[in-house]
Amino acid sequence: MKLKNLFNKLRDFNFKNKRSKTLFFLSLILILASAVATYTYLSGSKQGKFEPKNDELKVLAAQDETFEFDETLANDGNTLNILLLGYGGAGHSGGFLTDVIQVVHLDFENSKIAFISIPRDLWVQLPNGTSNKINQAFSLGNKNDLINSGAKVSAQMVTAVTGLKIDKFISVDFVGFKRAIGYELKNIKVDVPETLDDPWYPISGKEQDVCGKTPDEVASLSSQLSGFQLEQQFECRYEHIYFDKGINTMEGGDALAYVRSRHGSAGGDFDRSQRQQALLLGVRDRLFELETLKNIPGFFKQMIAHTDTNLSVDLIKQLAPKLLEAKDYKIINVTLSTANVFTSSKSSSGQYIIIPKSGENNWAGSRTFVQAELEK
Repeated sequence: MKLKNLFNKLRDFNFKNKRSKTLFFLSLILILASAVATYTYLSGSKQGKFEPKNDELKVLAAQDETFEFDETLANDGNTLNILLLGYGGAGHSGGFLTDVIQVVHLDFENSKIAFISIPRDLWVQLPNGTSNKINQAFSLGNKNDLINSGAKVSAQMVTAVTGLKIDKFISVDFVGFKRAIGYELKNIKVDVPETLDDPWYPISGKEQDVCGKTPDEVASLSSQLSGFQLEQQFECRYEHIYFDKGINTMEGGDALAYVRSRHGSAGGDFDRSQRQQALLLGVRDRLFELETLKNIPGFFKQMIAHTDTNLSVDLIKQLAPKLLEAKDYKIINVTLSTANVFTSSKSSSGQYIIIPKSGENNWAGSRTFVQAELEK
């Protein structure tokens, strides 16, 4: 259901006192902010819902109908696994490819929150029998219910990789993030783990600027070069961004640039995953630093205006007492990468892919690694 409808129902829910209501909303927003923040490094998608192009519909296929999300909490409510999915949406080629796949593991019994990042280039066997990158899973939903059915396919793949049963999902494209950080939170403080120096950060609106080159020059360059080598020939499309190691105060635009940067380090997607996690901690700290939000309804609705989820009102009511304690939970960041359980490879068509060190579709290592990290 749409979260803005969920909010309207929760607004009239009887909490014990004003402070409990405020803390509950702050805790809930923390989870939602996680979903928004994990997607912010993507190119800003246009606001509004969308339908895929005709050529995109060709890749849609029926998912495994035996999979269902849990309607109630698993393990007597001691844990909850929420799948966060970020996708391009309107105005983007391959708008249903998820460039962000992250699990929020809430362990209420042991007071822990774990953020588990999964690389988009991970090579998996999809439910339709083909092998492809895991970011294709979301596009395999039923075209009559793209978001919910696509999330089911993604959840199946994530469960295979991590061993965690996915209970709920939140999917999001880029809407209102800069405004939420800049206006609602005023700014956030992010503890940057490593200096980020990127001279090739894209300037919004200049993606097609020819930088003074003639059509013949553009055609010649495009025939000889591709990828980042081609991009470097159009310097006017980019600006230089820099974030020093340590505490950085970021407004909306700064936060977006920090997590979206693609050329500021050698770590690629794995480095971006770590930056996303650092930003989440900054969002969490700022939310709880503010004793109250003067305009909770406005802030909440702005953050989730274009978010889809299968979280229900009843479940949120059930979670409310536990979420009130989220401020003091231990944070665990888990990044599945070539530094631990995966290795780089190439597909039969020459694509760059990531596979388990133990061999394609052998997820024993990643499952063991995730479980060990969660027990720390």
